[in-house]
Amino acid sequence: MRSTIYISGILGGLLIMIGLIGAITDFNNNALFLITGLALTLLIFIPLLVIDKYKHNKKIKSIIKSYADKPSKPNSISSGKSETKGWSMNNSPYRKRKSGLNWSGGSVHGANASRGTR
Repeated sequence: MRSTIYISGILGGLLIMIGLIGAITDFNNNALFLITGLALTLLIFIPLLVIDKYKHNKKIKSIIKSYADKPSKPNSISSGKSETKGWSMNNSPYRKRKSGLNWSGGSVHGANASRGTR
């Protein structure tokens, strides 16, 4: 259905543009291009677009309704052991633990910076 929407929209737009350019440059059968483009846009593209939008909104509402019936879990950080197994980027034993310059007291001068501390 989506490919039909895209094809009819692009083809209808191109036919309308050819019809409008044909009206300026006096093409043969430019009225045929214009009428065909308008018919394709008004009779196929717009109704299919409205139907697709309606189905999409209906699907979203059903998803929201399915989650509305379930109780929500409280979002809290547990103080227990982490569920992550193995090493990660932040707790690798092979990582150097230098975090660059640490500024003390919000000073903007480099004299108060210390390197190599966490």
